[in-house]
Amino acid sequence: MASLVDYVKWRGDLSFDISPFNELDNAVFSLFSYIDLKDLQTEINSTGISISDVCKHLIGSGYQYGCMSEITPDFLNTLISSNRFGNVRIVDYVDLYHEKKYQFSSTGFLYKENSIYLAFRGTDNSIIAWKEDFMMSFSVIPAQKFALSFLKKVFSNHPDAKFIVGGHSKGGNLALYSGAMCDKSLQDRIIAIYNNDGPDLCEEVINTDVMNAIESKLIKIVPEFCIVGMIFNNTKNLKVVKADNIAFLQHDILNWNCLGTSFEPISDVNKEANKFNHLLDKVLEHTDLDKRREYVNNFFDKIIDAGTTRLPWGKKNVSG
Repeated sequence: MASLVDYVKWRGDLSFDISPFNELDNAVFSLFSYIDLKDLQTEINSTGISISDVCKHLIGSGYQYGCMSEITPDFLNTLISSNRFGNVRIVDYVDLYHEKKYQFSSTGFLYKENSIYLAFRGTDNSIIAWKEDFMMSFSVIPAQKFALSFLKKVFSNHPDAKFIVGGHSKGGNLALYSGAMCDKSLQDRIIAIYNNDGPDLCEEVINTDVMNAIESKLIKIVPEFCIVGMIFNNTKNLKVVKADNIAFLQHDILNWNCLGTSFEPISDVNKEANKFNHLLDKVLEHTDLDKRREYVNNFFDKIIDAGTTRLPWGKKNVSG
């Protein structure tokens, strides 16, 4: 079955003017946002850089692969030769990290005139990033606050642009949060919000009525064995897609099956995944916010205090 890489090769000759933006383009940009671009940050935020030139720089710098998904040099070379993606300009970038407090990054892709996809990076291999994922169950996390602030800044930088906002995993949650919490004047400039297998908003922490204003724009995509994307799930427009690999490994967006210009749909989430999700819902239901805070802080702070700040994923180009 075709993968996202196959899609880039197949559709790479057609510009966005000829073939409109689709959900696979959303996935490509969400995936690319995992790449560490800090050494290009000044140039990106001043003049912008094409994806083609960014990929050439990465390969020339000895790039091997990114965090979470194996974004290989072969994939980067495919983007370089792609008329569709190679000419896209990266025009906004931020990367913030504190080993005990937060992990946040976002990348803006100008894919056609006055049309920007703002991608929020998901969870990387830092311990604090994983702690933030669990912190969502009892508080607004630093990354969510950063996401809202950066969205406002990018919208101000491009006053005539329309936006698609999205991300994978925690990045999908950040897209949802920033889109729901920004002013209506900014929401009116958002065409769509893509949550690619990310948690929704915890209704015990955030009044989920804020989602009403963006409900028609929200598109949530999850693999058939879905765990992360079903946490706090209250999205009505949910698309379940066919994925290769087993269980939790389906969280990697490169394992999702593509069919033409979209992911291959299936009817529902895997039964075994549903059993796990129901169990997790019950645990959260019977654990108040103070207990959640106590468990999460005790567990992750002990790991960090012991000197472990990153999980052993990836060898190079890991963000943070």
